[in-house]
Amino acid sequence: MSDIFPTFEMFLKRCGRRTWRWRVCTTEGRLVTHGSETSRPAAKYAAARALFLTLLAAPYRPAGQASGLARSTSGTSASRRERSYRRP
Repeated sequence: MSDIFPTFEMFLKRCGRRTWRWRVCTTEGRLVTHGSETSRPAAKYAAARALFLTLLAAPYRPAGQASGLARSTSGTSASRRERSYRRP
């Protein structure tokens, strides 16, 4: 299953008194992204945000399907908008 969909892990580590380092890695240990913050909640938020953006940008379906779906959806919503703004 991991060949089809990659899985990721978030790590937080305290470095010194005021620095928290975070990183997002694959389950195989490959580094995807990293950073540091001055508080643990900020580091946790930044790591979760980086993970979300990574998942958002991942190509899970073929490009042809995604662009075709976007075209059909945008055409439908535009015609609905035109109908809703027409005056009687």
